[in-house]
Amino acid sequence: MKRRTFLRLTGLGAAVGLAGCLGSNSPPPRKSSVVSDFEASDGSLVVDLADQTWVMSRYEATDQSSLSGFDPQSLAALSPVGVASAKGKSGGGGGRGATGRGTGGYASAPRTVHGHAWYHGGDYADDWYENNANQVSRFPVGVAALGIAYLGSTAAMRDDAPDAGPVPWDREIQDPNDTVEYDLSDGSQLGRDGWYRVGAHVVGDDVNHDFRWECYDLEVTDGVGDAGYSIEEEWKVSPRI
Repeated sequence: MKRRTFLRLTGLGAAVGLAGCLGSNSPPPRKSSVVSDFEASDGSLVVDLADQTWVMSRYEATDQSSLSGFDPQSLAALSPVGVASAKGKSGGGGGRGATGRGTGGYASAPRTVHGHAWYHGGDYADDWYENNANQVSRFPVGVAALGIAYLGSTAAMRDDAPDAGPVPWDREIQDPNDTVEYDLSDGSQLGRDGWYRVGAHVVGDDVNHDFRWECYDLEVTDGVGDAGYSIEEEWKVSPRI
């Protein structure tokens, strides 16, 4: 049975950081399995972590990174290309693949292994992974932290949606349980209609490496009367591999 953590959220909404968008020749988002399911239930947003959490990466593990406690490649994670929180237009970001968060592209977007719409995913991504199979590896990871932030209304997402990466979280917890429940009915602005980002900070299980953040953007609406909250769209927003 999965453990459950219940969190009552308060605090200010998130402001989104700035960075540049990647061009059409950029590699695709990395593949991963971190969060398996989101559910709106009894005034709460329930986040279920995957039973097996992993990421694909071009990171090259060494004996030094596995055993010594120091990973030279982790220094690159302090300023990784394509990971900073970028603002884009028309649902966020340029480049190839599916976009359309809040602009009507959800139904036709490619899906991940857990059924989330894959931001910047598409046929080109599958081709890239096939052509570069010798450059990528699958790494088991643990979730060191989980954050949630209110991004704004659907209109705001259409105009200025964040790209991949962490944002200033309204609430962040360390070492989360397998299931985390966020209270959306406590009177804070986290109970508003609109878009939310849930982020998972992932680190290597077998290697001493920081794989940074996997993020998910959710459109949440509050129904009339006893209808409660519902999730209209679920997008997985990953850094480029």
